[in-house]
Amino acid sequence: MHFLTPVLRDYAWGTTRDIPDLLGIRPTGAPVAEAWWGAHASAPSRVHSHDGPAPLSSIVAHQPEHCLGVDGAARWGARLPFLLKVLAIDKPLSIQVHPTLEQARVGFEREQRGTGGAKHQFLDPFHKPEMVVAITPMTVLAGVRDLDLVRADLDTLGTEGAAVLAATLERGDLHDYIPAALAGAADERTLARLAEIGDGAPASSSLAVAAAALRSFPGDAGAMVALALNVVELEQGDAVFTDAGVLHSYQSGMGLEIMANSDNVVRAGLTPKEIDVPLLLELSDTTPGLPSRPVREGGDGRVDLTTSAEEFALTLVSASATIPAGPRIVLAVRGGAQVTTGAGSLTLAQGQAAFVPHADGDLEVVSSGVAAVARVP
Repeated sequence: MHFLTPVLRDYAWGTTRDIPDLLGIRPTGAPVAEAWWGAHASAPSRVHSHDGPAPLSSIVAHQPEHCLGVDGAARWGARLPFLLKVLAIDKPLSIQVHPTLEQARVGFEREQRGTGGAKHQFLDPFHKPEMVVAITPMTVLAGVRDLDLVRADLDTLGTEGAAVLAATLERGDLHDYIPAALAGAADERTLARLAEIGDGAPASSSLAVAAAALRSFPGDAGAMVALALNVVELEQGDAVFTDAGVLHSYQSGMGLEIMANSDNVVRAGLTPKEIDVPLLLELSDTTPGLPSRPVREGGDGRVDLTTSAEEFALTLVSASATIPAGPRIVLAVRGGAQVTTGAGSLTLAQGQAAFVPHADGDLEVVSSGVAAVARVP
């Protein structure tokens, strides 16, 4: 077992205190949006051992069977299959979608690397299914909502642009709605009406959530895409799963996120970053559907959360739990934790994390608050 130092991300949508408070470090006044524990090539955590600090990605690459097990190394290669994050959200993340594994492989191969700074939409050849668990109450947008409800909200706005958008829904999905919204139907008058009506709407309604997003991104037509997505309110400990093709955006709160080890994102608004509408439509499921929840099992001080993703599962430990061999990252989310294997023991203070390789065998976790164990199913 080895202590892990996370990589911090200073994206503008982050809060200034939440992650520093979790980690026990001094806030600087700058936003800290994400903390990463994992081995993504762009930002691997650092392992602390008697040999000195080293990137976790390098440790796994040099000792894949030790870290992942024989079966894991055969399945995943010399690469940790999951990535664990904490997100602290002051204003909405971009509306986004992630590719399937095949789409990521094809897209990554299609884009030529080393072309003098040419932009790339696919940062790696992997997919990015993900699950978020609320540390504090969170508001999330996930999947396309019932189109009759979208039409009703557009009728309430009562503008010519809203009528144009309502007409695009006749085909039964958002395939025409999204490009129409981003190409001008979400005009100044329509966005002004959204702000006006949404400010007086119930707090958890789609109109209110879309209007709140618009306040963070004035003039951004992505607010009309937000209006067409399901609003999911998560209480502490609740979770939602986002598979490939699902349009989504985290709006507020603090969450623990686990995902396949990838950073492939294509955006649809609420962002100053590049938007690629044709690629977005190629990757997205624009038909209405309810948000997906993970399978929740356990009791007696542990909860196991699993999804259709093969790369990750998450166990939340509030008393004690035994986790079988495999690659594992343990994070003390609230309070401290004691982690013990046949190879030794570590004490984690709140905000500290450790990587536990497969070769250390079964893992015993005892938590005084809540510890999260990222693992493979």
